Amino acid sequence: MAALSIIIPVYNKEAQINACIQSVLNQTFTDFELILVNDGSTDKSGEICIAYEQQDNRVIVINQENGGVSAARNTGINHATGYYIGFVDSDDTIEPNMYQLLMNNALSYNADISVCRLRVIFPNKTVTPDEDEKVIILNHDDALSACLKGDLDRSANNKIYKTSIAREIKFEGNIYEDILYTCKAFLRAQKTVLQNAIMYNYILSDNSASMSAFNPKYIETIKVSAAMVKLVSDSNPKCLLDAQVFDIVSNISLLNLLLLAGKDDYPKEYHTVVKNLDNYKSIINSNILTAKHRYALKIFHYSPSLYTRLMYWYGILTDAEVVKRTKKSLQKNV
Repeated sequence: MAALSIIIPVYNKEAQINACIQSVLNQTFTDFELILVNDGSTDKSGEICIAYEQQDNRVIVINQENGGVSAARNTGINHATGYYIGFVDSDDTIEPNMYQLLMNNALSYNADISVCRLRVIFPNKTVTPDEDEKVIILNHDDALSACLKGDLDRSANNKIYKTSIAREIKFEGNIYEDILYTCKAFLRAQKTVLQNAIMYNYILSDNSASMSAFNPKYIETIKVSAAMVKLVSDSNPKCLLDAQVFDIVSNISLLNLLLLAGKDDYPKEYHTVVKNLDNYKSIINSNILTAKHRYALKIFHYSPSLYTRLMYWYGILTDAEVVKRTKKSLQKNV
């Protein structure tokens, strides 16, 4: 039995999968099994996975009908035999010593979750957080709060989890699914260890969901953030404000996409977001939110049309992805 199970859901990523798998197989930590879940790929991804299984006895390939990224990860969890479980997306890469660092910290401090940091690589820029070698031990409340605030990154992939915790929960949906999973994991974890070393490369291509303009399916993002508020309210009310702030920011992000795309084309979704934000007026008028979000909402409530214009030009000046991806979508539809 391996110490660590690494799960990669694979669906039609023949152009990226080699770099991803190689970055895992080249890890300085070697006591792992790599579970590749081929989720009904129709390109050569499945063949590539089989080739790696034949070359390296640490690789296990599971083929299943297409069920989405959550179903693929859940399949991997069900087959995992390691003491810890980690996840990697098939179009991302990791640094050679990522799992050495995560496992060393997890075992040294008997942590339920071990965390490093990630960089986000856009097609035209890279966003990198501050980095240092300090190891930080977090109790249940502090770790949950840090997760909700984004201080630990909300991705499921820059972490490893004790299998006993990972198996208690399931991935759900296809958008924000890892954020919901991570929140549930931190609700169960008693001790978390964090090292601010950047080890995971989260790569966004032009056709990534995070790089596209508004789509009605994105309403799932605020369903997830609302579900997180309910989970935290029921399990740890001390962190409720942090969950509510995340819900507010999720609704603002969706509002921005809606306004740029044209709210009249999506009246149902627009009214849902406005209603959600109206329910938070008591928080919006406090200092819990950042000044940027607080003033943005005050302007929006004063004049949605003025807010839309200001938000667009602010996005142009700051080179914001939300504006660029909407412009690309409009150009395609011309």
